[in-house]
Amino acid sequence: MTLTTEYAVLDHYAPGLRERLSTAGLLANESPESTAIAEWAATDATGLIVPAELGGRGATAVEAVRFQTAVGALAPSLAAATTMHHLSCATLFEAAEDATPDERELIRSLVEQRTVMASGFSEGKPGGSVFRPTMTARREGDDYLLSGRKMPCSLSRSMSLLVASALVDDSERAVVLVFNGSDGLTREDFWKAPVLAAAESDALVLDEVRVESDMVFLTSENDPDDVHEMTGYLWFGLLISAGYLGVAARLVDALAARDAVDPKLFATVLAEVETMRTALLAVAAAFDSGERGGDLSARLALVRWSMREALVRVQSGAREAAGGFAYMQDPELAYAFEAVQVFGYHPPSRRETADKLLAWAQGEDFRYV
Repeated sequence: MTLTTEYAVLDHYAPGLRERLSTAGLLANESPESTAIAEWAATDATGLIVPAELGGRGATAVEAVRFQTAVGALAPSLAAATTMHHLSCATLFEAAEDATPDERELIRSLVEQRTVMASGFSEGKPGGSVFRPTMTARREGDDYLLSGRKMPCSLSRSMSLLVASALVDDSERAVVLVFNGSDGLTREDFWKAPVLAAAESDALVLDEVRVESDMVFLTSENDPDDVHEMTGYLWFGLLISAGYLGVAARLVDALAARDAVDPKLFATVLAEVETMRTALLAVAAAFDSGERGGDLSARLALVRWSMREALVRVQSGAREAAGGFAYMQDPELAYAFEAVQVFGYHPPSRRETADKLLAWAQGEDFRYV
């Protein structure tokens, strides 16, 4: 089994979750009626990467990557959806570095209540940047009126809170907290594909949602150099990659369990998975040692770039090694073949990343934000 260490981390931070997900089975976990998100939300893993002083579990980046790899092997939709929750958490606890005592207490209370947080950060648009806010807010008295949309938005049905990025009065960046049920916040069906349907990735539409000032963190004041926001995106890149690594590892374990498999084909697929894991954990370990900023972001971007190609090779090699009858008779295996391909659709786009990697290699600072 290639996931022994990952499952041990999962069991440590979310006791009982692996057993419940395994008992339900992959196809049930991935169906629109899946209870996987609810099972996860009932554990303290909602605060997995949040520092202990803010009410969280304080997992290291290495542990979080291993945790999310295990989740991806059992429930890929859950791994994708919860990555967005962890991005929201990271954004908040990074903002807490410069927050007032009242703001820190707010964040602590949200974490301790196991608040499920959807991420309203920008989606990719042709010719645009995923890191520029598409939502807007304008001041009205002591409050703000927030408008915009996020599609797709994972956890759109299970969320208690939306953590959104917005441009305030066309001049200031801000992180805005919007509670589910707020007037002017609606959900629209969006995700039509059968793969990853359990991630609840529908559209959230905000039409002048009134937000009190204590729910708005102006990052131009607290994070003028975008350091905290860049760190949040490091968490995103690590954890979204880990989920798909888990799907690939599941394919390798399925091949290893077969009565007959070509050793050379198996070794080729196994080598791809182990290389991806080693590279991802190396970036996570550097993060844990205190590295931040452009150089580490560039290294992670390169890992994600290489993973896209490697996952395609894993899928192709596993198909060949398993054979056509396995595809026809094992729906879980067939589903995993399809799920691993979605990695390439997560932002930022390859075009945007390529331009920034070229500039970085030529001596410029690497920045998404």
